[in-house]
Amino acid sequence: MIPSPVLVKYDPALFESIHRDVPTFLPPEDHKEAITWILSIAGVITIFHLVLLQMVKVWQGSKEATPSVWKASYQITNLLVNLTLGCVGIYYQIFKIKSDETILDRIVGHDHMMLFSAGQIGYQMWALPIGLFFVSETKSMIIHHVAVICVGSVTASISCGFRYFTPFFYGVIEISSVPLSVMNSFKNNPDWIKKYPGAYKNVRLVFGITFLLVRVVLWTPIYWNFFSLVSMLLYSSDIISTQIILSIFILASLVLTILQYFWASKIVKALVKGGSKNKATTKLD
Repeated sequence: MIPSPVLVKYDPALFESIHRDVPTFLPPEDHKEAITWILSIAGVITIFHLVLLQMVKVWQGSKEATPSVWKASYQITNLLVNLTLGCVGIYYQIFKIKSDETILDRIVGHDHMMLFSAGQIGYQMWALPIGLFFVSETKSMIIHHVAVICVGSVTASISCGFRYFTPFFYGVIEISSVPLSVMNSFKNNPDWIKKYPGAYKNVRLVFGITFLLVRVVLWTPIYWNFFSLVSMLLYSSDIISTQIILSIFILASLVLTILQYFWASKIVKALVKGGSKNKATTKLD
C-alpha cells in the first residue's frame, strides 16, 4: 500500500524527458469526459440528498426543512458517499496499485483513475454550498472543500496528474468519515446517547482509530512520496503555466495535510483526556 521507496532520488534525465515528451494537459476529449462525470456525480448526489431531505422532514414531523433536518440529511448523504468512495478506494489500493510502481508511472498515466478525481470534485461541489448556507460548517471544513476541488481539478486535467495516488487520497481516507457521520448523528440526537451510551462510545473509538490510521499513519509516507515527486517536477519545469499549476497543486495538498494533522491532534487530546473527547471531536469531518 505504501509506495517503495518513499523518498526517491532526483533523476534529471527522467524529469527532462517527461517535460519534453508529455503534454501539459490531457486531450480535450478527456476534459469533456471529466466535466461530464463531475456534473453527473454532483447532480446525482444533489438529487439523492434532496430526496433524503424530504424523508427526514417526514420522519421528524417537520413542515419545513429546519436546520436539524438539513444536518441529518447532510450527514446521511455524507455517510453513504464516503462509504462508497472508501470501499472503492480500498479495492483499488489493494488489488490495482503496486507499491513498487516506477517513478514515471506514479506521475503519468492511470487515466482510468480520473473517476476518483471526478468523484471527489462532484462530491465537494455538492458539499460546499450545503456547508456554507445550510449546515453552518466550520471554516476548516470549508477550506477543506475548496482545497479538495483544487487538487482534484489538477489530477483530472493534466497529463502528469499523479493519478497513481488518487485511490488512496480520494478514496481510502474517506472510510474514516463513515464512523464520524454516525458519531455526529448521535450528537445531534442526545436521546440516542442516553439510550445507547455503549454504542456511542464504540463509534467514537472506531472513528479515532480509523482516522489516525488512514489520515496520519498511512497518509504521511504516501503523501511525502507524492510531495517529493511533485516538487521535483516543479523544480525541473521551465514552463510558467506548468509551474503555476503545480504550485497550486502543492499548496492545496499542504493545506489538506495540515488539516489532517490539526484534526488528528484534537483526536489525540481527546483520547488522552478521555471525558473531553466528545467536545474535542465535535467539529471534525
